[in-house]
Amino acid sequence: MDKRIQKTKQQLYVGLKNLLNKMDYGQINVQNLLDESNISRSTFYSHYKSKDDVLLSIVNDLFDHVFSHTLEVEETHDFSKNSILEFSHLITHILYHLHDEKEMIQAIINNTSCLIFFQEMRKRILKINEIIIEEKNVKNKIVPYKLALEIANENFIVLIKHWFRYDCAASPETITTYYFSLIS
Repeated sequence: MDKRIQKTKQQLYVGLKNLLNKMDYGQINVQNLLDESNISRSTFYSHYKSKDDVLLSIVNDLFDHVFSHTLEVEETHDFSKNSILEFSHLITHILYHLHDEKEMIQAIINNTSCLIFFQEMRKRILKINEIIIEEKNVKNKIVPYKLALEIANENFIVLIKHWFRYDCAASPETITTYYFSLIS
């Protein structure tokens, strides 16, 4: 990615985090975001349509990275040698990135922006859960597939909320273990 685009994105993310720590998401407008991020209106609109797009891009960046076929060693973790078909590694990798962006995620979760954030996260985790439920971990065949899928998705969201409520004290690996225990 072009370094200028990456810099703009990072400035907007930091600006959004700062604003979320000061005010409710519903009160934030694009001008607030521009002022806080020191980004011009034309630069903003060349990349985003709205403040919601900025928020959604945080989730998209996370999931796009985790599903990338060109993973590299990262500062806090190394999933470069793992297959994207190893579901526990996918979940753990997502958790590492949430943890790495702890201040941003905390600001989102503690605000009404969490509704949009978790709605998008549900959509993205659904793809993983569909495969997990069909192929791997659902042992209780009495529960209908769609119900099991909904429960798996909601369990993921509940775990994220719980994990952040307790300042991410447990490791991503531990949270992954909890997650698979809940959906098995």
